[in-house]
Amino acid sequence: MAQDFFDLLYNGYTGEYQLMSSLYRNGLDALRPPADMGIDVVSLNLKQQLEHPGMAPETFFFQVKTAVTNVSEAADRPGAIATVEFKLKQSEVDLLACSRDRALFCYVYNYEADSLTDAFEAPFICFWLDGTLLEKVRSGGAFFRKEGEPKLTLACQLRKPKHEYGHWHAVVVDEKGSKIDGGYLGVVGASGYPADDEADHYSVVGYLKYARSCSGVAEKSDSPTQ
Repeated sequence: MAQDFFDLLYNGYTGEYQLMSSLYRNGLDALRPPADMGIDVVSLNLKQQLEHPGMAPETFFFQVKTAVTNVSEAADRPGAIATVEFKLKQSEVDLLACSRDRALFCYVYNYEADSLTDAFEAPFICFWLDGTLLEKVRSGGAFFRKEGEPKLTLACQLRKPKHEYGHWHAVVVDEKGSKIDGGYLGVVGASGYPADDEADHYSVVGYLKYARSCSGVAEKSDSPTQ
């Protein structure tokens, strides 16, 4: 098989197990379905149900996409921008866009060190879009199909402003690179610049808090972490 196939396969597994690890850190059980049904990871609150009889089951469904790119800043030229693309089947988008208990998690790994992390093994950035947001950006033209490709493309820009105290942030853009309505995901590690939906889009705990608050489910977990 082509080397590109193995690279894509192993990069994909990297993001999936990164997500599963974060779910475990938040007191949830995570599993990979044995069949490809458009969902890569499922989370369950088995531990909480066993410890607290009568607690309602809680299930979340995730599709995971992984990209590897160069993201760096020059010492004499502050600021940076990079565009990453994720490929999804039409059926996957339809499946995810149904509700908030489904989400797309995007992991971006950097060829360059000395950015957000010095470790190549750690993702440079991770962000999520829940089903409701996916439907909104889809309506705004976020998904497009390149000539000769059967899958849809979702493009996101990673940006850092030129000013000294600028923070990295992710933006969903259309085929021409223009921001999609609702596609600003807030900044990484800073307050005062919330996402369009005011959720924390850069951590698993951010997704869990948002999904639970929207569904009216009381949050109850063991010291949730990123």
